[in-house]
Amino acid sequence: MSVVPLDCTPKCRSRQHADQVMAALTSGSELQLLAFLTSHCHNAASLRDGFGRTALHLAASLGKKVLLEWLLEHKNADLLGKDKESGWTALHRSAFYGQIHCLISLVKHGGLLSTQDKEGLSVLDLTMKDRPSHVVFKNTDPTEVYTWGNNSNFTLGHGNQESRQHPELMDVFARTGVYIKQVVLCKFHSVFLSQKGRVFTCGHGQGGRHGHGDEQTYLVPRMVEGLMSHHCSQVAAARDHTVVLTEEGYVYTFGLNTFHQLGLVPPPASAQVPKQVYSKTLKGRSVIGVAAGKFHTVLWTRDGVYTMGLNGGQLGYLLDPNGEKGVTAPRQVSALHHKDVTIAMAAASDGATVVVTESGDVYLLADYHCKKIASRQLTIKKVLVSGGCLDHRVEPQMLNEGGGEKVTVLALNGAGNVFCWRSSSGAMRQCRWAYGRQVFMSDIALSKNSMMFVTEDGEGFAGVWTGEYKKYEEKKGEPSSNVMYFLNLIYHLFL
Repeated sequence: MSVVPLDCTPKCRSRQHADQVMAALTSGSELQLLAFLTSHCHNAASLRDGFGRTALHLAASLGKKVLLEWLLEHKNADLLGKDKESGWTALHRSAFYGQIHCLISLVKHGGLLSTQDKEGLSVLDLTMKDRPSHVVFKNTDPTEVYTWGNNSNFTLGHGNQESRQHPELMDVFARTGVYIKQVVLCKFHSVFLSQKGRVFTCGHGQGGRHGHGDEQTYLVPRMVEGLMSHHCSQVAAARDHTVVLTEEGYVYTFGLNTFHQLGLVPPPASAQVPKQVYSKTLKGRSVIGVAAGKFHTVLWTRDGVYTMGLNGGQLGYLLDPNGEKGVTAPRQVSALHHKDVTIAMAAASDGATVVVTESGDVYLLADYHCKKIASRQLTIKKVLVSGGCLDHRVEPQMLNEGGGEKVTVLALNGAGNVFCWRSSSGAMRQCRWAYGRQVFMSDIALSKNSMMFVTEDGEGFAGVWTGEYKKYEEKKGEPSSNVMYFLNLIYHLFL
């Protein structure tokens, strides 16, 4: 080992010393390297070579954890220092080269996974993009289900009441070889649909909302035996009831029927096992989709939309002049019944219903109106709605005057763009991301207080509104017609 030259100081910036340090780090044991760095240069931890790399960069790349921790703890190495070529930190390098043990150590010492390189890629971005581009996931591939969040109502299905701060595998499905293709989480129960068309539920069973014939609490998902003779294709659920669609186009409902949302005639107080929905208006028609809100249920065929439940303005009908507060059996929404209208999809919240036609028109059912909020938004593949203000007069004991939330509608198209409409805007506009790089989405989720997005590369994001920007000012007293919504994306990696 060489001795520190007399002219070397703690402020040494010698390129020659830097190159010698980098060359040495590629060979020798970690103990030998510690001795070399101590004796070779006073500033060995901070020197940068021609590519802007430091000893910490090399230690992270080569998996030399002991050396890495020594540099951090005894030499105050710059944890967030970036190289010149890519703008990578030591965390980027440890992730790229698969040195996970070094990555964990860097995080424990305060390293940030959100730090971005010159291309706007964080450490987690690099991890996700490491998947070979030729790998394609199909809907029939084996799946695993992870849940997290508040578990006070046993809705996470982990067999206990402990909440989860991070995604955790639901081992009940993993152990039994059940592959899930759709999940619906509600306040008191959760519904899971398998690739083979079986329905599983768990949570609190008041009113039979989980369909097992009783009102017990189920800590882990259990198969709904009353649907075993059918191949189920879609499920929907709200706080107190569950709706199931079979491949034959039949609809089954179960749970509390406080607002006639089950669509059963004569209306029972509840249904603890699945009951088929019969209606003269649906005779001879095949239902292709279902949606559910706390107070109502939505069914649709290719040529019509049918709703039932408490009529607070979200069913698509006027207030009944005879004082009827609810619709017991599915009734067709006449405003959407035209020969040139073909229904593609619909969604429901507690206080609103949104419908998309195959021609790309988007309609909102709220406040006893059927309002078109977008035209020719072609290739929409998913639509969601939250909020809405129901007419408190139909249920004064439960609804408050002026209560409810503003309506928000999110739509995802085939190109991965997300569009939004809010009560304060005039038309549906594309969302802009307040994020360092361009992203395209493959799936979206919306709740009362939050949004989640999954990109085409399999990255997961939570989104929050950061504001609305009016690009052009209209005449005084008139709202701008060109509004862009900005969403801040907060990175979440699903493991």
